[in-house]
Amino acid sequence: MTNVRHRIKEVLAELKAEGHRQTQIAESLGITQASVSSYSRGEHDVSIPVAMLFEANYGYRKDWILNGELPKKVDSKNQLAEVARIAKQGRDLDSIPEIRDLLPDIKKLKEEDYNVLVTTIRRFLGKK
Repeated sequence: MTNVRHRIKEVLAELKAEGHRQTQIAESLGITQASVSSYSRGEHDVSIPVAMLFEANYGYRKDWILNGELPKKVDSKNQLAEVARIAKQGRDLDSIPEIRDLLPDIKKLKEEDYNVLVTTIRRFLGKK
């Protein structure tokens, strides 16, 4: 079992201890309950987009889940400051280097990962 699998199992155990159910976690991430179950059993690694969703929804850093880079959880103040900085640049995607540079990679995503990303963006924007 890889360290990624150990870390995602740890995340899921902590979320369960906080009262989250697998079905709730799956729904919040836009993935199947079966996927969450396989992660909790250590059967599969998480993809980058799914790790990003764990970060966005539960605060466990993508870089910690995938690579073990500390800190384990996001610093909410720093994250909010970064979101505010990007938002102040305007809504034109071409004017936001962080997003513009990701567009070619987004186009290459597998369909499931693409759907997860779109779901996350919609939730962030308050659109379901």
